[in-house]
Formats: sequence, structure tokens, C-alpha cells
Amino acid sequence: MGCAASNNNVVTTSTHVIPVPIASNTKMLNIDASHISSVSNKHTTNILIASHTTQQTISEKLGQKLVDQCLSCYLLNETTPQSLSARANAIQWCDVFVVVISRFYQRTPFCMEALNYAKDRHKPIIAILAECTFRPYGALGAIVASAIRSIVLSDHASFLHAVSEIIASTRTEVLKKKDPLNVTDLSQINDNNMMCTLHRGSSTCTVLICTTDDGDSVGRLIHESLLNTQLSLIVENLSKPDATCSVTQCTVFMPILTPQLEQTPLCRAALEQARLHCKQIVPVIAAKKWRPEGWLGLVIAGRVFFRIFDQETANKPFYDSNRITDLRVATEIACQPFPSETEREAMEKNALQIELDMCKSKLSIWPPKRKSHVINPMKARQPVRVQLQEPHADSYFEHTHHSITRITFKAPPAIVDQYGLPKRKLLDCMISYQWGKQNLVREIYEDLRMRNVETWFDIWGSMQGSTNDAMATGVECAKVILVFLSKEYTESTNCRLELQYSVQRGKAFVILHTEPNIALQQWILEAIEGFPQYDVYTYDVLKQLINGVPMIDVIVQAVRSLVQAQPPDPVDDCSTEVFELRSLLDDARDALSAETGEMRYRQCTRCGQQYDNYSKDGCKKHSAYYLGGGGGLLEDQWVCCRQQTTDSPGCVSCEHIDQPRVFVEDPSYGTSTWKSA
Repeated sequence: MGCAASNNNVVTTSTHVIPVPIASNTKMLNIDASHISSVSNKHTTNILIASHTTQQTISEKLGQKLVDQCLSCYLLNETTPQSLSARANAIQWCDVFVVVISRFYQRTPFCMEALNYAKDRHKPIIAILAECTFRPYGALGAIVASAIRSIVLSDHASFLHAVSEIIASTRTEVLKKKDPLNVTDLSQINDNNMMCTLHRGSSTCTVLICTTDDGDSVGRLIHESLLNTQLSLIVENLSKPDATCSVTQCTVFMPILTPQLEQTPLCRAALEQARLHCKQIVPVIAAKKWRPEGWLGLVIAGRVFFRIFDQETANKPFYDSNRITDLRVATEIACQPFPSETEREAMEKNALQIELDMCKSKLSIWPPKRKSHVINPMKARQPVRVQLQEPHADSYFEHTHHSITRITFKAPPAIVDQYGLPKRKLLDCMISYQWGKQNLVREIYEDLRMRNVETWFDIWGSMQGSTNDAMATGVECAKVILVFLSKEYTESTNCRLELQYSVQRGKAFVILHTEPNIALQQWILEAIEGFPQYDVYTYDVLKQLINGVPMIDVIVQAVRSLVQAQPPDPVDDCSTEVFELRSLLDDARDALSAETGEMRYRQCTRCGQQYDNYSKDGCKKHSAYYLGGGGGLLEDQWVCCRQQTTDSPGCVSCEHIDQPRVFVEDPSYGTSTWKSA
């Protein structure tokens, strides 16, 4: 990460710090030039410290220590500065982005927006973890996994260590520094002057398409294309005299991004209102060979966006779909009702309290004995490596490719948890690849899907809303990462981020080399060591037999075997209060098990994983039968998923069991299956 080398080889002694108030309802800061050194940014190392207001004290202490060491600092939180222009400028201004991580930071959109933008601007990021019971997840976890430094704050000594690490890192990064382009000196910024008054419209709709003159034709095109859906749409052109914007009355805000929109203050005010009212934003870029980088770049940082310029680009086939269809699906998903964090946690707290009351009524001592729930958020999980059996087929076995289409793809319904709220879906594998290999990847994905392998694939509805969040969630939910290695993959920032986060989360790998002689960094070689690797330069090679079995089936069998061996990957996506309730309930269940003399955890006779009565999900079974030897086309495989051994891992989701199982054969048909004894 970082920019090209600079001619500045030393850090100068000019200093300043710009404090911000701690209260979350503070007024905007008018930056006083007297607090800033007269030396220009060109000769200064600039550090931006980003945090949630709940961690403001830590930020201020860090800032003061860095100022004492002759570094230039600015503090940013979810409220200060407020305007999009000032926030974007502050991130562009910095040489190093220091983020103080907490649960509140994870759950605050304006905080995550700033971090996503820093990542998009290729800023060196230093992560300071301020909570000992919190492991960052989602986009935050993924970006932190690629940070140049990650430090856990636990005591005064670790705080001093954090200061010294930041200083050492910034002195290294200043050597790579480029002079910032079009960045306003922070002494010249008045946040209040950057705000614009928006005249609110009164139109009510599901989707508001907001545009300016240079994007109006694209806005009208999208409006006409989506008229035959269940969506209520209107178009508002903010270039017009006395323009109004109905952003507060819509569900989804769809800005048509163009250079004119970026330069129109009313459009900036409309997007600020959309963010303030937590509207779902689905951006469309309508200018060729252009992408916003300033305040508009901040708004779309990490977001999925669509490039539509005219009728041709809207409807041109894109594999088995087109851009207007993909836009429709993304819009329908954005329209689906989703509970707020407050609503979700209220329901979960109520359910947890009911379960706690049940445990309390059964226990002789309350509260139960507590165990430590402190974690090391930077300690990488370790994957389970397994010894794979050699493939073999005693009878004729042929590979048949299955083609599937998504042209009529509809927004999938939300998967719900025990509280009736959307939850993460357990996946077998996630496909990690660079777009240059998409033809090959698509064909292999089709075969995976026809073999009942639950797979995350970005163009098949998995990439919605935030690109970084969607990618990170795919990593967290998958047991195995199927990596398509190429030279371009190793050079891609996003691919490297994906792989680093997979290593941090302790995922197993199946590696497909799509090119010969790929030079790999040492950390990649160490991460994939001991996992199955295959040379797949073209799709046709997957038809080749390995001991009588097509390579595609050997790869799928490797994926399934690794999936079965991997333990669950829990994500604590909750507030401190809910985390404490979850921890207390877990301790109460331990105590209840000890008092009754019944073992809490049992071993599943299907997959070998540990489970209890409170978490039975996560197993796999076969949905059909095994067809025995006989020399036919479908012999020696499970009909449901083409696996070749009778004891192959299952292919469809089910609950764990602890009953003994027997393999029952039906000699009349030559079939057999597993059943509970």
C-alpha cells in the first residue's frame, strides 16, 4: 500500500492538532488557523485519527502524544466535520489513517464510510483496537486485516506501544509520500460554509432517481426500464431552477453520477440528506471513463455501483444478464424491509432474557460462575488441514457440464434466524478470483451449483450494497475459499485484501492455478501450504480423469472434505450489552450442564463436529442415494451430488445428530443410503 516515493526523506518539526468535542450532538467545528503551523502540507507528515465519539478520549490522547513528537494531527468522528466536502478533504489530506476500532465504529455508517474511502484512496491504515471482547468483522475486519499495523489497547504500556508504532510507521510512510492534489489546507476549511440548504419536495415514491442535465437521459432511461416492476419511481433533475428533492420520502435513493452532479451543491445536499436519513443508496455512473474521487467518491466508497450510459449499455448482454437487470435486482433487494440495529437488538435482548430467566429458575446458584470472554482480535484463527483420499472409480464415469442462467433472477428472500430477523447464511465455499478469469470461473461455478455446493459468487446476487461488506461476509460465512490464482490476482488490491482476510479468519483453501509460473509472496505460500492445489489453465482440463474421476469432481470432493472438517466461525455482530447477555447465557448453560450432570456438547455422527441443543445447525446430509457398482453411467456415486465414496460428506444442510448410523443397501436396485440406527 501507499504512494510512490517522495523527495522528502525527513519529518519536519512543524506541529498542530485540531481537537473536536466529545459530545455526539456537538456543533460543527470552525477550524482556527492559529492552531495550525504556517508550514505547508508539502513538508509535513499528516495523521488523521478516526474514531467514534465514544472513543474520543483515546483519540485525543493519541493526538496529543503525536503532536509532542512533531507530527501533524486531525481528529475525525461520525459528527465532525459534518459536510461531505470537509470529510473527504480531511481523508485526502492525511498521509496515514489511524482508526480506533470499537463496536460503535463498526456499527456507524459515517465511520465506516470514512474507512472505506481511506482504503479506496490507498491510504496506509493503522488499526488501534480499543475493546478486548470485540473482533472486527465485515468491511472493518477485512480492511484491518490488511492494515500496516494493528495494535490492541489493554493497558498504559500498550498505549505507549501504539504511539511508538504510529510514529515508526509514519516516518516510513513519509518517504513514499506524494504531494496531495486539490487538497485544501485544513486551516482554510469552514465546515459550516460547506453545507447547503436543500428545498424538500413532497413526492412519495419507492425509488427516487436524482439527476442533473448531463445525466437526465440515463435517469429517464432507467425510469422507463423499471416501470414494469412493482417499484414506484420518480425522476428529479436538480439542475432545474427552483429544484426540489424528495429524498426524505423515498425508500431507495438512486443518484445518476456525472461531473455536473458532483459540481452541484444541491446534489451534495441531497446525498447528505440521504445519508442522514439512512436511505439505501444505489449509485449509477452515467459518464464514460470517469469516476468521482472527491466528496462524491466518499459517498460511493465501498458501494456497488452500475455503469449505464445509454440504451446499448443498459441492455447489452453481460454473460447471462445485462446491466439494467442487475440494477433492478439490486434495487429490489435494497427495497426489502430490514430492521434497524435498535429494533433487532430489542428483539434479541427480549429473547435472551427469556432464556436467561429459564436457566435462572433451574439453577441453585445465581449468577453462574463466569468465565473470561476476552479475545485477542488480532490472533488469526487456524484452519483444519485434512489428508484427502486418492480418487478412484471402478466403473465408467463421465463429466457433463451444466449451464444455468440468471436472466430472470429475482431478489432472494432474506434468511431469518430464531428471532425472525435476517441472518448470515452458512456457505460451503467462496470463489475468490480476478475479473480477467471470469469466463473460466463462471463455468466452474455452474458445475459447483449443480453438485449442491453452496457457493458465494459475486455476479450471482452475492455482491449487493457494500462491496467490502459483501466480500467480508462471504469470507466469514464460507468454510472453504476456492482461489483462482493468476498474475493479475496477486497484483490486485481487492484480491489481496480478500485473501488476507481469509487467512485472518482461518479459512481452508482449495487453490486453482489458472496460469503457469505465478510468483507468490511468502505469506501466500505459507497460507496455502498443505491445501490441495490444481493446475486449471482451461476449462477443458477439468474433463481429464484422475484415477478414472474427472478433475472437476476431484476438486469438488476436496472442497466437501475440507468443509466438513472446519469448525464454525462465530461473528459477534452486536453491541456490548448484547454481547454481555450472550456471554451470561453461555455461562448459565455451562452451569446448568454441570448441575444436571449431562454433557452439554455432543459429537455429530455425520460430520464429527461438536454441537449442543442450542446450536444444531451446520451439518450436511445426502438428499438421495448412493448407486453402487455395475458399470453404468451413474455408478459409484451419490446421485444427489456425484461424490464417489459411500462415506462422502453430505451435500444439503441439516441439523447435527448423535445417533449411530448404518449404511443400508437395497439389493433390488443396487442403491444404498445412510440411516439412523
